[in-house]
Amino acid sequence: MLLNGEQVTKKWLAAKLEHVIWDNDEKIITDEVNRGIQYGFRTIYSPNHHWHSLVRGLLDGTDILMSTPLNFYHGMMSPAAIAAESAVAQKGGCTAMDLIPDRNALAIGDWKGLAESVRAARDNFAGEIKVLTNCNGTLDDMYRMVDAIKEGGASHVKAYDQNKVGCPMDRILLLKKKCDEVGLELKASGNGKYWTTAICMGAFAAGAQCVSASNTFQIVDDLPVFEALYSRYQY
Repeated sequence: MLLNGEQVTKKWLAAKLEHVIWDNDEKIITDEVNRGIQYGFRTIYSPNHHWHSLVRGLLDGTDILMSTPLNFYHGMMSPAAIAAESAVAQKGGCTAMDLIPDRNALAIGDWKGLAESVRAARDNFAGEIKVLTNCNGTLDDMYRMVDAIKEGGASHVKAYDQNKVGCPMDRILLLKKKCDEVGLELKASGNGKYWTTAICMGAFAAGAQCVSASNTFQIVDDLPVFEALYSRYQY
C-alpha cells in the first residue's frame, strides 16, 4: 500500500510513531521500552523525571528519541517552572518533549505570554519541543497559537483535541498548511487508546509527520488488517 507516494510497512509505520508511557512501575516501563525498541518506534517516553535515567540507559545505542511530557495536564506552570523542568529533562538525557503551554495565557488571548512559556522550554532544552494546540477551538485561535509556538522556538506543533477523541482530520489538514507557512513540523496526538490504525493512517494522509499514542503496539500490529480492508476500496 502507498501513502503519499511512500510504501507503507510495519517498519515504516513504527518509525513515525511515538510510544507514550504513563506508568510508574519499573517493570512495566522496562518491558515497554524494550518492546518499543524491537518495534523501532521513532520516540519512546519517559513518564517523568524519576525514570529518565532508566529509560535513557535502555535507549542508549539506539536512534530512538527519548521524550517526556511537561506541564501536563492542567497547563498551569509558570515560565520559570517550565524552564526548571526543561533543564531537568535536558540533564536527564531527554531528546524530545511534549509541552502544554501556559493555558492561562491561552484563555485570555495573551499570545505573547504563551510564546514566553514555550521560550522558557527552548532556552533550557536542546531537543525537539512539540507544543500542544487546542484544535477544537476557533480557527483564529488555532492559527494565533501556531504563530506563538513558532515565536517561542518550538520544533513541532502538536495537533491535539481537548475532547480526548483525536484531532479532526480537517484540522490536521489546516494545521499542516499553517505549519508549512511558518516552518514547523506537525505531530498529531492519538489521545491514548482512542486512536485506531485507520485513524492514525488518516492523520498521516492529512500531513502529520509523526503520531503519539499509548497503544502504538496495537496500531502497528493491526496494519495488515487495515491493508486488507483498505484494498477493497482500491480500483
